Amino acid sequence: MDSTHSGSSTGGNDLDRTIHEFLQSGSKSGNYQSNLEGILENWRSRLETNGVTTIDSVDKRAMADYAQYLTRRVNANRNPDIEGGISPATAWTYFDNVSAFLHYCKEWEYLTENPAQKAIVKSELPDRPTSDSSKQQFWSADDRNALLQFVDNRASAAIDEHGLDEKALTPVRDRALAYVLAYTGVRGAEVLRSTKDDRRVGLRWEDLNIEDGTMIVFGKSQQREPTQLPRQVHSPLRQLKRVLNPASEAWPVFVTNHAPSLYRVLPNEYENSENQTPLAMCRSLGISPPALSTDGGRSVLKRLCKAGEIDVAGGYLKPHGARRGVGEKLYRSRGAAAAQRVLRHADPKTTSEMYSHIEASEMADDVSEVFDSE
Repeated sequence: MDSTHSGSSTGGNDLDRTIHEFLQSGSKSGNYQSNLEGILENWRSRLETNGVTTIDSVDKRAMADYAQYLTRRVNANRNPDIEGGISPATAWTYFDNVSAFLHYCKEWEYLTENPAQKAIVKSELPDRPTSDSSKQQFWSADDRNALLQFVDNRASAAIDEHGLDEKALTPVRDRALAYVLAYTGVRGAEVLRSTKDDRRVGLRWEDLNIEDGTMIVFGKSQQREPTQLPRQVHSPLRQLKRVLNPASEAWPVFVTNHAPSLYRVLPNEYENSENQTPLAMCRSLGISPPALSTDGGRSVLKRLCKAGEIDVAGGYLKPHGARRGVGEKLYRSRGAAAAQRVLRHADPKTTSEMYSHIEASEMADDVSEVFDSE
């Protein structure tokens, strides 16, 4: 049963105000900020029901009550007649977000410790679900080669027919996108536009340094991060730039070919012009066109896999499967540290969990050799 906490109405830092400060700190915006705000507001509302309105009144009992509440919602999810149920993974997402806020409070010395990290509190939660990394999609060498051979042939045919004209742009763009995903290990949202986060506008030409083999992306850390641009990607990108002919380096690398999106950035008097394509009008007016969106990128890969008759589990080669494939290749060839650096995982544990199936397989080989020698 939920307990009522006393002594919370006077003194200390106000919960509502501190949550607002936390949401404004760092680089939180878009869908991420909206989801985080909803989770923290729900948590705060439950605390206030029990008389907790200040940070210094949030103790392990209050967090245990919240953990019990999440567990009840997980249990409700198993009953089809009850609404409002959640999965264990969602329960842990909610709890981890609240814990991140309390860690912020500890860093600012509003709290002396993070009560969410107490073992007795976590014991009230459902078991944290684990993912079987071997069941996640990884672009295999065969998958990657099949896709890249198809986009190579498609782009070459377009260049042969249209030269460097805009009519060749889509196949050439799709080829460059496939190569970037296949070899860099970037997340799709780091190079494509997100409709849920206005900071993610897509990779720009000014973010690339092909000669040095580097690029700058807006990472999961909510910061701009340097990452590698392997030589396999250089030629497709150079060809794309020649065909796209961007008006400035501020143009996106992967421009959308969705006409309504392109017309949306143009002045009204240029709408549905018969003399120029919307992209040509953007170029002549010095307007930066919108980038291909993350949803658009997935649609591109679906179409490519269907047209290229590339049959894979999951229906098509997904952007994050490319990232996992890059990491797996490095993990097997150069070790966990190299994979962690390329994937830019802040915590080595993330890399280890992602490729736990490799470690298990290697351990099986080691054990087999030990017993074979008997």
